[in-house]
Amino acid sequence: MTDTKLHFTNRLFAVRFFVLSTIQTLVSLVFGGERCLRCSAHTLRIPLCKRCLPILWRTGVSRTCIRCGRALISEIGLCTYCRQTSALQNVGQVSALHDYQLWKKSLLFAWKMENKRNLSVYFAAILYQKLRVLEQKLDRKLFVVPVPPRPGKIAERGWDQIDELCFYLAHGWNVKILRVLERLSHAQQKKLDRAQRIEGIASSYRLKKQRRLARIAKNVPDAVVLVDDVLTTGSTIEACSRELKKWGVRRIFPITLFIVD
Repeated sequence: MTDTKLHFTNRLFAVRFFVLSTIQTLVSLVFGGERCLRCSAHTLRIPLCKRCLPILWRTGVSRTCIRCGRALISEIGLCTYCRQTSALQNVGQVSALHDYQLWKKSLLFAWKMENKRNLSVYFAAILYQKLRVLEQKLDRKLFVVPVPPRPGKIAERGWDQIDELCFYLAHGWNVKILRVLERLSHAQQKKLDRAQRIEGIASSYRLKKQRRLARIAKNVPDAVVLVDDVLTTGSTIEACSRELKKWGVRRIFPITLFIVD
């Protein structure tokens, strides 16, 4: 997969995306383009050059914790963090696509804080690749449940990262999205320390009202994929998973773009 070969299953969406990306490339050319966040080479439209972009598709590591998905160094099975204070109790193994280090930290910052929204489709593409692998392993189609944004975020910022990932998953690859959760807290998690996150997030998410759930899904799915951008303490994933189990979901498979070691 390259910059020009995002293999959408929805052909009409693929045509529209091609036209839009061509226009964006021309605009980027007029305004001087971008600099690759990994090697500083000149590039267009997104802050990754054609030589570095394929590295984004190479996700995961060979040895990971069977619970949180962090890379294992000398441990076997569970990482040191999960042996001591794991917040994850109600989920299957977390699938983290990249570690949160070096240029990847800059990439996430550019996407979330500098509004480099052209990166969204590439993050969605690697997420879809992982989703397909999981579906093949389980031999079943899986619904995706996004972690909801804090109230007012879309009105304030104009967009939400996870919502945009789900837009591409739904329209580009025909993935069924179940927006069954809502967030109660207005606090930004990046401004909280670890103890505050664990304590405060536990009650920050809930299922939507029963009537709204019935409109979203006629039947409660047996298994879902829970999607978030970054796993730090695992508290958000755990809080959302507890709510999904209240709904009746038996198996929850979290996928995050990045994981903080």
